Amino acid sequence: MTDYERIGGAEGLIAIFEDFVELIFSDFIIGFLFEGKDRRRILAKEVELAAMHLGGPRNYTGRPLDAVHKKLPINRGHFRRRMALLRKVLVAHQVDADVIERWIGHNEALVDQILGRDVDCVE
Repeated sequence: MTDYERIGGAEGLIAIFEDFVELIFSDFIIGFLFEGKDRRRILAKEVELAAMHLGGPRNYTGRPLDAVHKKLPINRGHFRRRMALLRKVLVAHQVDADVIERWIGHNEALVDQILGRDVDCVE
């Protein structure tokens, strides 16, 4: 059974990301990054990306991650906050611990694409 199936397939993934998108848009640390952004589009692209790495459908239709995030003032602290909020939502949805660790690990591996290799970020 894939991680995608273990979280309830498309239905489970959408429920997780509905809560996650609500959190990131309203968050006092990273919410400003989403001002004026299309919630439905962000939800859809998050679901597509996660489905791929969780073993579900591989139909991401968005732009490359580095291109999407290049113009945003995202720093390592913002990235860490996103990871903390994602973990919070996954725990709240009772996702199994091993799935959470793989999911978070996959997202953390994308840090260079999100921050850009030329961004000076303090560890």
